[in-house]
Amino acid sequence: MILSILGMGLSGLVFEEIRFARTYQRLNFSLPLAKAALKTVFYLRQNDPTPQYDTWGELAKENTMNLCANNSFKYYFADKNKKLKVDGQAKEAIIDEGALININTASIDVLKKLPGLDEDLADKIVNAGLRPFSSINEVLLIEGMKKDNFLAFKDMVTVYGAGKININTASCGVLLALGLDEELIKQILRFRKEHEIVAPADSPAAETEYGFSSVGSIVDDLRSFTFLSLRQEQDLMALLPTLDVKSEYLRFNVIAYAGAKEGVHYSIVIHPAAKKIVSWREN
Repeated sequence: MILSILGMGLSGLVFEEIRFARTYQRLNFSLPLAKAALKTVFYLRQNDPTPQYDTWGELAKENTMNLCANNSFKYYFADKNKKLKVDGQAKEAIIDEGALININTASIDVLKKLPGLDEDLADKIVNAGLRPFSSINEVLLIEGMKKDNFLAFKDMVTVYGAGKININTASCGVLLALGLDEELIKQILRFRKEHEIVAPADSPAAETEYGFSSVGSIVDDLRSFTFLSLRQEQDLMALLPTLDVKSEYLRFNVIAYAGAKEGVHYSIVIHPAAKKIVSWREN
């Protein structure tokens, strides 16, 4: 019996050591590759052939770079691991950090329209002593904020940026919270799929992109694309100071590979213009 107990203890210790060794090995090759990916991304963003705008297709596209010794990494600029409710069903969604509502700058009127929130909770967020929040998780510390409430809206908010929202990547829920009606939102989403952006003649050749190319032309572009009521035009005009066609902050996701061996997944929030990392998380 004693020998059996000792054997079980030793086997458990061996398994833990093997697990630690594998984890260490994954980290050992993953971290340098993630740093290389960051340098690559900062360089590519600095030399973006279309720096005026970021579109859905541009940010959601997966890119792979092969390095020496059979090492490589895959990256994309939007979080694809989230599950949002679409038409009452949980579906995979692409979330761009620059298309979220900033809880540090949003008004009570906007926050109360988010799922899981009402005017009372929105008021508590806006007037919380913790504001500005450094993490969206800090909202859970607000009196009366339940976990179910938080989970209902957490994938629609951020703490990064100056409050500008990229209309090219904003979700239906975010646009609803901003005060646009459902019919107008349908037309915006359709425009983003069908309207081809004409690149400037002096810009390098790039892939075809779809969406809005400038904030100043949003109303005119939609007016020429579909019918807009006077109220819809007024709502859009009122929102223009809040809208953008570019994402100031990006959630950069990278997966490292050593040959066929998949390494650590990293989710990193970056500020490309300043070449700054503001959040780093291993998944």
